[in-house]
Amino acid sequence: MEELQKYKAVFDQFDTSGDKKIGKDELKAAMAQMGHHPSDDVIDMAFEELDKDQSGFLNFPEFMEFCQMQPPPDNGAGFRQGFQELDTDGSGYIGVDELREIFKRTGTKISEPMLQKVAAKLGGEDGRISFEEFVTMMQPPQ
Repeated sequence: MEELQKYKAVFDQFDTSGDKKIGKDELKAAMAQMGHHPSDDVIDMAFEELDKDQSGFLNFPEFMEFCQMQPPPDNGAGFRQGFQELDTDGSGYIGVDELREIFKRTGTKISEPMLQKVAAKLGGEDGRISFEEFVTMMQPPQ
């Protein structure tokens, strides 16, 4: 319940118009306040997947769904270990099958087309996420 109240307080703080919805810039600022630093691409993909009514805004339930999809903040340590745990086949890359399993293990529902988009956005043309791409994705923007 405490976590819900935290998210609600952040949502309300960034819902400056009081209309019970937030836009992309507001979402990015809210996530930064909670220790997450998603890229613009992640924000765009989140809106594509979560903005059910295609209003261009997220209501509180949609915002909560996005928050629950975010990895916990990382203090800069543990990237190599985290990457190796996710690279289950030891190929040196996180592929689409491994991404699918990550979403499945975290209880995050994602459609196959969205999974392919995520893989392409994060892993480039080949859809495989290298360690360098993983670190870039996980670190806050400079």
